[in-house]
Amino acid sequence: MIWLVALQLTIGPAQLYEKAKHDFAQQKFSESVSEVDAALQEDPNMVPALILKARLATFAHRPDVAKGCLITAITVDPTSEEAHFYLGLLYYTQNDFMLAISPLQTAQKLSPKNPLPAFYLAMTQEARGDESKALELYQQAENLSPEKSPQTAEILVAYGRFLLSLGRTEDGIEKGLRAIEADPKSRDAHYGLAKGLDHKGDFKNAALEGERALTLTEFGPSDAQIHFLLANLYRKLNQPDLAKAHLEKFQAAPKTTQK
Repeated sequence: MIWLVALQLTIGPAQLYEKAKHDFAQQKFSESVSEVDAALQEDPNMVPALILKARLATFAHRPDVAKGCLITAITVDPTSEEAHFYLGLLYYTQNDFMLAISPLQTAQKLSPKNPLPAFYLAMTQEARGDESKALELYQQAENLSPEKSPQTAEILVAYGRFLLSLGRTEDGIEKGLRAIEADPKSRDAHYGLAKGLDHKGDFKNAALEGERALTLTEFGPSDAQIHFLLANLYRKLNQPDLAKAHLEKFQAAPKTTQK
């Protein structure tokens, strides 16, 4: 840690924070932790550094540390949209849905053009079983995401999945198609469209989308989930050899969960 002490002697907390932020973006998490801690040692009330430390703590599975940093950041600067958003996101990921609503709503008020607070509010209300509020918020998030981007695709995939759960198959498929248009490399988008086409009874095109999803390496459903879907689709298509092959791959694949 001699290098860090030397760094502190030559630059201030703002520069330490900027270096920590850069290392975080480069996924150099250990270096980023040391640098953000050094910045906060110099200035304990630096809100951006507190938020960054909270994000690092979340990655390290330390929600207690993350929560403390975010509450401190909000106390120092109640107008920080980021601090409120990440606190709401933390509660959401911890399944504390009632607690998630207030900070997410505050973030939405502070940054009304940002689709992410509306998006996570939609998923929170969906988890709570409030279908009408979830639909309204998903639509808000979609309206705020007109550009083609991975973020837009993520919103459309979740929206489409929710519509499928409501029995609105055609609407769900439409969101899936638009998600792929927004991000053709999204594994989640192709998998979501495959699920929608399966609901519709279009097993052939559903299998094509499932196979496309398998070729993509972006974050999303696991190989096991896709193999399981494809095994069922090929069974419905009366292609037992392909069904068996995917079932065996499903059984052999590491099982992971998806949010």
